[in-house]
Amino acid sequence: MASRPLSRTKILATLGPSSCEPVKVREMIRAGVNAFRLNMSHGDRESQAAMVATVKEARKELERPVGILADLRGPRIRLGQFDPSIQFKRGAEVMVKVGKTMGRDGILPIDYPRLVKDVKVGHRILFRDGRITFKVLSIEGNKLLCQVKTGGELCANQGVNLPDSVVSAPALSAKDREDIAFAVEHEVDWIALSFARSAADIKAVRRELLKRELDMPIVAKIEHPLGIENLDAIMKEANGIMVARGDLAVEMGHAVVPTLQKRMIRKANLHSLPVIVATQMLESMIDAPQPTRAEVSDVANAVIDGADCVMLSGETAVGQYPVETCRFMKEIAWTTESMLFQDNWRLRPGVEPHGGHQAESPEMATVKAAVCAAQNSEAKLILAFTESGRSARLVSSFRGQAAIVALTTIERTYHRMSLMWGVRPGMISSVNRIRDMHRFAAHYLEKHHFLRPEQLLVSLTGTFAVSGATNTVRLIRFNQLA
Repeated sequence: MASRPLSRTKILATLGPSSCEPVKVREMIRAGVNAFRLNMSHGDRESQAAMVATVKEARKELERPVGILADLRGPRIRLGQFDPSIQFKRGAEVMVKVGKTMGRDGILPIDYPRLVKDVKVGHRILFRDGRITFKVLSIEGNKLLCQVKTGGELCANQGVNLPDSVVSAPALSAKDREDIAFAVEHEVDWIALSFARSAADIKAVRRELLKRELDMPIVAKIEHPLGIENLDAIMKEANGIMVARGDLAVEMGHAVVPTLQKRMIRKANLHSLPVIVATQMLESMIDAPQPTRAEVSDVANAVIDGADCVMLSGETAVGQYPVETCRFMKEIAWTTESMLFQDNWRLRPGVEPHGGHQAESPEMATVKAAVCAAQNSEAKLILAFTESGRSARLVSSFRGQAAIVALTTIERTYHRMSLMWGVRPGMISSVNRIRDMHRFAAHYLEKHHFLRPEQLLVSLTGTFAVSGATNTVRLIRFNQLA
């Protein structure tokens, strides 16, 4: 096998002022980052386009699969623009208005047109993941008189939660539609929708993509009680989910989040969907060169739970140690997997190597046979050929012991697979016969030192050039592949 350590759990890092320079992006990729998140709530079109171009240039230079995820604001409520930051003291009365900017009136703006319709007297308004709390005393036109219950400092564009209110905002705003157009134009690899509340929200995003003749994979960010309530329906429409723990904790309470995280990861594994765990994973490293022991345990538990990917937000976007944070994240994931999984691997919940689980489709039955064959024969590697990345995703969801190498002729698929647990994507030349695919695969595996000649591998193929038609499993030695 390749000598350099590779954690099966992937790392998604958020780009921002601390990490957008080309040198930093390359260093972060070398430190273990598999994909970059572009927060569409921040920055202008020029800066966003520059970040996308920087990542694409870096991944081409380094010859690595690196995904780009555009994170839509969705029905996320934020503060408007003002400068400088403002300090609020407990017990003070504050006027809040609907607006994009503060203006000369000095009234705190919240950029949500339906604010006064959704909020009632006595409701709470939370800022900064619940760190600061206002209580509504009265409503006057488009203004709210509030009392500060928990004080602190607020800056422009920070997040706002209305946990006592029924938020009536549509899934997509005009800005979201513009951001989708940008994502399509700049050919990012994934798109994420904040505050996904129902399957209809995901369908709305897909309709916008199809208008532009592109079916990009969609990640549903679960951070609202309705998202939990409608989780199964959302999973049927989405291509992945994100456990967005910050707003989820604000909306539902901190104590329920660990259990919800485990439940969502398990469901995503059973649905064969990539799942990302996000928010405050190594938060202290925004200012400190090392994480706390509690943060290390948090990341390790996400790995143990079976997350495909762990995400860094402010740590890499605005933190002082973006590269070091990525290195720590990779070390935690690699060490956790090495100590717990390498000697005694567990497969996906509900799936045993000797059967007992009814296959969902002929393709899933074939994939399960490949995983079980690798497990029982102690094959070192499962080799999947894929057009769309689907077969790689299905193999990945079983959380089997063998390494997964997924080869494709399509560059977009190559980079999209970077978020999938355990998958090592590879590019091969376009071919016309399965025999040629195996010949290119043998060359690729030999070049990257994956196997010794006598070692076993499982090859997973299908009807040539037909997506979703995986139907053949071969258990062979590496020197018999070509």
